[in-house]
Amino acid sequence: MKKLFSTGIFVLSVLFFCSCTRMEVKGKLTRAGIALTFDDNSVDEWFTCMPLFDSFGVKATYYISNYQQLNKQQVQKLKILLRHGHEIAFHSTNHYNMVKYVNNVGMEKLMRNEIEIGLDRMHADNFHPVTFAYPYGQHNASLDNKLLEYFKSVRALNGTNNYTRSMATVSDNGILYGLGIDESSKRDMKVILQLVHNAFENNVCLVLVAHHIDRSDTKFSTSLTTLRRIIKEADDLGINFYTVKEISR
Repeated sequence: MKKLFSTGIFVLSVLFFCSCTRMEVKGKLTRAGIALTFDDNSVDEWFTCMPLFDSFGVKATYYISNYQQLNKQQVQKLKILLRHGHEIAFHSTNHYNMVKYVNNVGMEKLMRNEIEIGLDRMHADNFHPVTFAYPYGQHNASLDNKLLEYFKSVRALNGTNNYTRSMATVSDNGILYGLGIDESSKRDMKVILQLVHNAFENNVCLVLVAHHIDRSDTKFSTSLTTLRRIIKEADDLGINFYTVKEISR
């Protein structure tokens, strides 16, 4: 069994080491990669990173919530991001905890209020999301099954120390578990870079989750320094950046 980390650098859980055998890759995409995803609606911040992403061929997935709050300029920026090859995906209409919401109002009302209304608004502006991310990462099997009637994949959060949950095959995924890289995650940069290496070595796709970019007033932000280091590591290894729809079923 191949260890992920050099001896003496990190000591991670036994579960992590024991689950790091080589993974079988399915589907047509056969090259290792990273799915870099951003949640909510920080369009102005995301847009400022477009030249950096373009220069390295990085394609990101932007999961949009509260689309109705965006102004015309922000909608136009999303359209430019889309034209540059990024994915505009869906993150619910109002960003409610969907597990609590469905328990309170039932599945039918949830799907109408938190999925269909928001999608209708985006469709009216010629956005057609095909993948979904859960607000707060909270989900259950019933929600997964229902939402997979609408979307190619759903993305939850990996809140465990088993980082292999965030290593997806490079296609044919229905449920994904993204690993947070915001300051709130307190994820050591060396760990993130080693996971990029693990994706390369095992020919899988590492799914990462961020929100804001370079904001000092919130912990739900990833620095430009962090993004540059991830991009450089991927570039040095020669691995792809995939949009989520590219690795979905």
